[in-house]
Amino acid sequence: MSAATLSPFSPSTGLTWTVLRLHRLALWLWAAYVAVTGAMLLWLWGPGSSGWHITGKCVAGVMNACSATGPGAGTYEYLLALTTGLITIVPAIAAAFAGGTLIGRELERGTASLAWTQSVPPARWLTTKLALPAAFLVVGTGILVALRHLVASAASGLPSNQWFTNGVYGALGPTAVALPLLGLALGALVAFISKRVIPSICVSLALLGIVITALGEIRGRLWPPVTVIGDVHEGYRGFAGLLLDEGAVTGSGAHIADPLCVDDKSCLGRHNITGFYREFQPASHFWPLQLVETGILLALTALVAAAAFALLRRNQRP
Repeated sequence: MSAATLSPFSPSTGLTWTVLRLHRLALWLWAAYVAVTGAMLLWLWGPGSSGWHITGKCVAGVMNACSATGPGAGTYEYLLALTTGLITIVPAIAAAFAGGTLIGRELERGTASLAWTQSVPPARWLTTKLALPAAFLVVGTGILVALRHLVASAASGLPSNQWFTNGVYGALGPTAVALPLLGLALGALVAFISKRVIPSICVSLALLGIVITALGEIRGRLWPPVTVIGDVHEGYRGFAGLLLDEGAVTGSGAHIADPLCVDDKSCLGRHNITGFYREFQPASHFWPLQLVETGILLALTALVAAAAFALLRRNQRP
């Protein structure tokens, strides 16, 4: 019997089927991950919010001064935070998987080179390796994000369901689907550079963390923000959104740091304070911000994937 017949990468077997078989444990784990997280989200959307009478109790005029009320409020808040975390951690899982089991391990053991000698073109090998997990990530994460959005709509008054609350933004829109794709591409690229599992996982996670941090820093400027101004008696006008900047307004219209005069008229006069301002992204800017950030993530993913293919071609040169 020939080596080609014995090889798991035999053309007769099919590369797609081979990749699925090699990573079937990861596939089943991912299916379980989506199923369990989805079940918790369905509970939060149905019995968790309506059956247990979860409502948002808010203090008028105070931003985010809302809390869950009802007999199951504690359980609701805990599962809400847990499911949000399970969605936002998916990009790290994708990066670790690509840098480890998917690409890094095969490069470290040399099984990738063996596959390339068994009538499997390297470019096709990498395309299949990335495309299949990407498809499962998009479908699974997309389902979770859609369910998380339903949960947020069912109790929109809670801070944990408002996109501008810390950590919630990344679980409610298409960025949650695009980020795992970037993690997958980063894991593959770093694996081609290091050809070692542990370094690939660590470096790809570090790079992903840098990208996420950088996007968090510039997010508020990805779409033109709104500025509201109130006079010294009115104070800040009420708003709901992502706060970017705040301070005082002088008689000349300049924006300066709040001197903390509160209601001290003599203090306000000394600083020539005529009002106060807040600059923020309102709740209505959620989708523009999400779409712009998703475009950035997809562009980065394309660049990183192109770099991985370039490294693959360079490695194949005699």
